[in-house]
Amino acid sequence: MQEDNRRLIDEALNFEPVKNTFRLAWEFIILNKKFTSIAIGIFILLNLFAAVPLLSLVFVVLAAVFGVVIQMHVGRTFYATEDIESYVQEIQSSRIEEILSKHVSSAFGVYLGWLLLVFLILILIGFMGAITGLFHEKMTEADVLASLASIGLPLILIAFAFSYVQPLVQSNIVLAKDLKEGFKAVFTLFSKDVWSSAMKKGYFAYVVKVGLVLMAVLFSAGLTATFLTMVPVLGFIASIVLLVFMYVFMIFMSIMSMMARRMVEE
Repeated sequence: MQEDNRRLIDEALNFEPVKNTFRLAWEFIILNKKFTSIAIGIFILLNLFAAVPLLSLVFVVLAAVFGVVIQMHVGRTFYATEDIESYVQEIQSSRIEEILSKHVSSAFGVYLGWLLLVFLILILIGFMGAITGLFHEKMTEADVLASLASIGLPLILIAFAFSYVQPLVQSNIVLAKDLKEGFKAVFTLFSKDVWSSAMKKGYFAYVVKVGLVLMAVLFSAGLTATFLTMVPVLGFIASIVLLVFMYVFMIFMSIMSMMARRMVEE
């Protein structure tokens, strides 16, 4: 059962949940400009250093962990606050150093979980490629295309299914309290409770509506970035714009995941 005391998240779900998802995420971005500026600056620098060959291994990890830390802070703040006034106060009092010390351990656990999951997926793809003959040296171009099709379609369907339950998985990640919980939260992707919760009618309608809006935004952002990269001088600027968008996208996804969680809580 949902808790008797109604919180901000309950009010957001009660009236125009899709609109409130974007409104509350945007408020988190604009109500503490100092925090947002510092966080975006750190996120950009970590990702730029990750593109440097000798430094990439370290900074890829740091960038990923920092991104999870931000999502944990945003999601927890929204999920726990009682009303809009408390939400605004929590946003305005946010400090980078505080959230790093609080969430970095569990965020690193999340990173390790995703790393292992990606590794297992790559093994699965390799196995499927082997049994379909994709790596056979004497295969013709037609054979290769046929093998790719036989692998690609199931993988696309699986990816769609996983993306559908991802908001609930993300909410488990946001609420992870330590490294072990962060690691295990990633694998709730295969949890029976997560999948059964995702079958609820309200969840389906919410995820589809928000997903359509996000797809439109992603398409627009991708189109803009592509246009900028076509101009040599603007290539670096395009990278910065894309990273800023990624940061904003993380905030929206964090709010969305907690809305989805609260929607199916019993």
